[in-house]
Amino acid sequence: MKTLTQNLLKSVLVLLISALSINANAADGIVPAKPTSFTAAVNTNNSKKVDLKWSTETETDLSHFIVERSVDGINFSNAALVFAYGNTTSKSDYAFADNITRLLSGAVYYRIISISTDSKNLSSEVRIIKTNK
Repeated sequence: MKTLTQNLLKSVLVLLISALSINANAADGIVPAKPTSFTAAVNTNNSKKVDLKWSTETETDLSHFIVERSVDGINFSNAALVFAYGNTTSKSDYAFADNITRLLSGAVYYRIISISTDSKNLSSEVRIIKTNK
């Protein structure tokens, strides 16, 4: 029961941190495009990889995305940098396959940070993957 309560509290904390990050970085001026969809799933052919997919409906002065990973849902580190299309009025799709071979945790947390050309950033919601470890 204690572990269940700890995991629930950790998940609530992750969601609160994500919400605060979005509000703090979306101040005045043009803000980066927030992904309109964001999925994370263990690769069906290779359980040592997680497939991350996201899309944006439009983009204005968007430079790149930083894919962040965490094993505790609190301390995130950079897993990848994906360049954005930049300026478009049509839907754009992005993907990244993360190799989780060296991770020791039973869960991996992901979020996408959108970075504009003037260095403003916006964080996505957090996605959680349960691993077999």
